[in-house]
Amino acid sequence: MAEKDILEKVLMAHSDVFADCENALVYGGRKRLSAEEICPAPTESFYRGKDRIHSQFEDVSAYLTEKGEIKLQFLIANETALEGRQVLRKSSYQGGAYRAQLESGRPVYPVIGMVIDWTGKGTRIPLSLHELLRREGVAEEDLEHVDDVKLEVYHMNSLSAEVRARFTSDLGFVADYLNEGSFDNRRNQKIVHAEALCEMMEALTGDVRFTDQVEELLKRQKEGEEIVMCEYIDMLEARGEARGITIGEARGEARGEARGITIGEARGENKGETRLGNLIQALLKEKKYSEIEAASKNRERRHELYRKYGI
Repeated sequence: MAEKDILEKVLMAHSDVFADCENALVYGGRKRLSAEEICPAPTESFYRGKDRIHSQFEDVSAYLTEKGEIKLQFLIANETALEGRQVLRKSSYQGGAYRAQLESGRPVYPVIGMVIDWTGKGTRIPLSLHELLRREGVAEEDLEHVDDVKLEVYHMNSLSAEVRARFTSDLGFVADYLNEGSFDNRRNQKIVHAEALCEMMEALTGDVRFTDQVEELLKRQKEGEEIVMCEYIDMLEARGEARGITIGEARGEARGEARGITIGEARGENKGETRLGNLIQALLKEKKYSEIEAASKNRERRHELYRKYGI
């Protein structure tokens, strides 16, 4: 989880990705922010505990500036485990950002916060302070006198096609893959932050093919070459096919040697290998490369896939 948190921050820290995220999710696709207007803001704020002053860190924070003057501050929390009291976290982070303005002597600017959920799980956490307090049994007559705080949570694994279409940065690749399992809708889009994108994809999916391609992508970009997604897809498919062949041959060799016969005889006589080969071909056709590795390592998963594909 810690590694995922770090890699999510790395990609989101790029100003074009940050601006794109806010435009797509907060502003409904309107180009309110541009990369040129975004600059890093402090992620650390402070609060007083029982015995001393404590610090707290938001994941990513940025200012929107115009002619050198701060107009807005944005806070993004990347979460892999949403808490029932998540709205209190938002209140605390935003409170720290406003507290920093208290004695600045400069014009006061608003602070906008949101939560990005990467868990892939649904959640029913309270989405406002009032909702949380109601769950805690606070009376309505008292809530009337409590300022409310609303929690904006965006679940990256369940974004609609309409929302995902708003992304124009590398974040769009991540959103599409998490929801569709492919990059097909962005085949002609250029990859900008190759290393951050590949590492984040591996962290979210567990598929090492993504980082297998990093060095090649960085080399080509360093030479001034633009990489569009369709080329990257071809590289992934080639890597997946090579792995599928290696898995099949390795299993065939192991079984053939155990029986004291040649690889060719093992393939011809062993119905299990034919069955596995057919499964691998079906998975390759659907570009489900991670399932190929799962089938080779996990007998239970392999037989589930046999049943699913009628093999």
